[in-house]
Amino acid sequence: MTNPNSVPGLASGPVSLVSLRTRVKKRPAAHADAPVIPRVLPVSRPGRCAAAAGAGVFDQTDETDPFLSVDVFRRHGACIPPHPHAGCAVATYLFPESTTSMRCRNAQGGDDTLQPGDLLWLEANCGTVHDDVPDDLCKTVRGVRLVVNRAGRHAHGAPDQTVVRATAMPQWQAGGLDLTLVCGEWGDRQVDRADRISRDETPQSGGAPSSEEKPTTLLRLDWRDDDVRTFTVPCDGRRWIALIAQGEAALAGHALRADGGDVEALSLPPGEWQMAGRAGARLLLVGGTPLDEPVVFRGNFAARDEGDLINLMRLYQQGSMGTL
Repeated sequence: MTNPNSVPGLASGPVSLVSLRTRVKKRPAAHADAPVIPRVLPVSRPGRCAAAAGAGVFDQTDETDPFLSVDVFRRHGACIPPHPHAGCAVATYLFPESTTSMRCRNAQGGDDTLQPGDLLWLEANCGTVHDDVPDDLCKTVRGVRLVVNRAGRHAHGAPDQTVVRATAMPQWQAGGLDLTLVCGEWGDRQVDRADRISRDETPQSGGAPSSEEKPTTLLRLDWRDDDVRTFTVPCDGRRWIALIAQGEAALAGHALRADGGDVEALSLPPGEWQMAGRAGARLLLVGGTPLDEPVVFRGNFAARDEGDLINLMRLYQQGSMGTL
């Protein structure tokens, strides 16, 4: 009988963090440029103070499309001042162990408070000014931020800011793992927050979006105990990135460790892989449908080319994106 708490594609085995051998099912690639083996992604730490530290994958769109950046952040005693976004979607997820909430505003009236475990999804569309401030600067917020490319495909008009509460996220267990689907869909589980740009909105290019495109997905895996699993990454058109956020794990033959605020990341192609983790490890798996289009990403603006980028900068300087 099938275990109702199991995960499609996850099977158990003996615990080991070394010499994991990969196994790949023979199936067609999700898209023409899809890699067939995992690739280590360079990780960098942006120039922030110790009170607002972070590390992640930036400026590698050839490998991470549609993601412009994926980073784990930590703030204690600091807030990020108002700043613009345009041509992109920004997802901010607070880890459940954060010790304070965070207020998130945009210049067009969006104003929400994220509790630990909540997700904020901001479709910047034509542009907005945004800030997020911890409610208690003496406490710590920690989480992950995804910036998703919308260049040339975003809706016209005001930004769209929505919140997914922790109580709306599917949670289940598989062996020594606790899994949380933060957004998107995984197997037969999904979060009721449609990634509308790929399903309902008409791209600026005039083409109709495909109803087959899958929503942007964030899956959190936490090891309660040392455990090893067989893990199937779906072949459904999405590109996947695995990021270790804490502790140590091994995935597809690569040892991953998060130490002193650093993280490590892999580009993970579709197929069947082995992964193992020590108790306390946390792995994040993000997936999204590649746009396979040129993009210029600079200063939180995503544009199709330099001309569009200059136009976005001009709109911001003229105050057309609003102020906070």
